[in-house]
Amino acid sequence: MSSRLLKIRKHIQRTFAEILQREADLPPDVLVTVSDVEVSPNLHSAAIWLYISPLERASETLDLLKPQMYDLQGSFNRAVKMQPLPRLILKADRGALYAQQINEQLSALNDEKLPHSPDQPEGDGEGHQAGN
Repeated sequence: MSSRLLKIRKHIQRTFAEILQREADLPPDVLVTVSDVEVSPNLHSAAIWLYISPLERASETLDLLKPQMYDLQGSFNRAVKMQPLPRLILKADRGALYAQQINEQLSALNDEKLPHSPDQPEGDGEGHQAGN
């Protein structure tokens, strides 16, 4: 990726995060941060990845932001000095949820493969010692 596109991505991320914090009508118990921005090569669109916590409220929060996008896009257009102005598309960043699921699966596999520790009596796994 060119350094120009990287600079544009960072500028869009910073600018939209400020607008989101200042103007968006969000529930008080939800945290929304701009985690990443993907810009099309022709700069006609920009996908804004939002990390929403708690993750269970991501769909609800995106639904709340959809009717506000006209105003948020307008504020963004006035704040940046670039042509063409990208059309902003909001997406939920589910990377944290995916990482959590993978960690849980790895922990489960790890627990299955761990040998018995010397402190634990070997047995049939039901808490009974062999030979009793």
